[in-house]
Amino acid sequence: MALILLVDDDSTLLEIYTEALRGEGWEVASARDGEMALALAQALPPDLILTDVSMPGMNGLELCRHLRADETLCHVPRIVHSSMERLASLSGDVFLRKSGDLTELLACITRCLSRGSLAPTMPAAAA
Repeated sequence: MALILLVDDDSTLLEIYTEALRGEGWEVASARDGEMALALAQALPPDLILTDVSMPGMNGLELCRHLRADETLCHVPRIVHSSMERLASLSGDVFLRKSGDLTELLACITRCLSRGSLAPTMPAAAA
């Protein structure tokens, strides 16, 4: 069973996504900011990370930068899920615009998990 780390400062979205992901049979951990997410990921490496961009403290892009620099976490697939327009320089991260469509979100997660981990050769300094 895959472990997915959800990162968003919107507690309502965390609840909705957690319920949907658990309904698909996945385990879920959640964090409300980048710092907490990084600590959770280092303690128990997830199979996939789904992060918002705009959060207090460490935002989602900074989180992804830290994850790419961490030898034990750089291979974990990351989905940047945001209401912002498509972001440049995601450097291997998948971008998914927040649309409220859970079917689209679940399909994206399934695709990322089925592809497996990211190439460990991804440059850590990119972003």
